[in-house]
Amino acid sequence: MYLSRLYRHNKILFLLIVLFAVAQLVNNIRHDIAISPFYSYGMYSEVIKPDSVYKVAEIYVNGKQLQSKDFTALEWENISFPVTQFYRQEEWNKKIWKQDIHRLLHFTDSSKFANNLTDDDFLQWYKLHLQSVLNTQVDSVETLFSTYSFNGSSLHKINSAEAHE
Repeated sequence: MYLSRLYRHNKILFLLIVLFAVAQLVNNIRHDIAISPFYSYGMYSEVIKPDSVYKVAEIYVNGKQLQSKDFTALEWENISFPVTQFYRQEEWNKKIWKQDIHRLLHFTDSSKFANNLTDDDFLQWYKLHLQSVLNTQVDSVETLFSTYSFNGSSLHKINSAEAHE
């Protein structure tokens, strides 16, 4: 066996390898912060399946809906990502605080780790952001979040749930 030969050859290297293996085992059992993604079994241990329902942002600029097909993938990501992330921030703040920050660091005050940007502040910034991306004057921005169901091969619109102006 490798470890027994290593023990006879170099006791310090044997001890380091055993300590590393034990640390990784404890880390995986406790679900702590991964020391390295190459040694964290939990990162690669299950298949990620698609959701059955998705919320998709529909963005209207000056009354006209922006279509993803009119932009490159990078441009569309630059347009849609800020919207989806901003409106998910409350949920994200609670999740990240509960799952990671409070659990691992034991802080009691979440205000230093939470986003507190208002809708008006975001829309003011987003209009300027869209002007730079689209190279056009942006007078009004409206976002709708529509719900789509996924049947395994395609998306089907269920409804337009919430609007933000």
